[in-house]
Amino acid sequence: MTEIVEMGDQGPRVARRLSARLATWGAVSTLGGAVLAVKGTSAGVRAFGLQNAVWGAIDLGIAAVGAAAATPPTAGRLRTVLLINTGLDAGYVAAGAHIAVRTPDFGGRVTRYQARGHGCAVIVQGAALFWLDLIHAQQLR
Repeated sequence: MTEIVEMGDQGPRVARRLSARLATWGAVSTLGGAVLAVKGTSAGVRAFGLQNAVWGAIDLGIAAVGAAAATPPTAGRLRTVLLINTGLDAGYVAAGAHIAVRTPDFGGRVTRYQARGHGCAVIVQGAALFWLDLIHAQQLR
């Protein structure tokens, strides 16, 4: 009987693990980011914190939706979604790097220090999501 369970579709098990890990990352990002956004010693640190807090809140929402799904995904479907997300995550890292290096002012709405903080936070968030998506996709080979 154990062999049958182990050979079954791994999608639901991996999806639960991913939701739990994403929720943990989201909580850490939200709380840590909020502290930095409020107590940061510079505009760049506050921007870094704000960006992380927002990404963390979104991650918490995604994790909640995933955990509450009535029908868990199959391994094949989840793997496809995770591989697509991995590509998007790489794009987030690239976009964050562009913002951190080029420090655009977005029409005068942010300073170069804030742009650098926001960009660095996008790099951190994109890299963390890349790692989460990739390791969970690999578990579904």
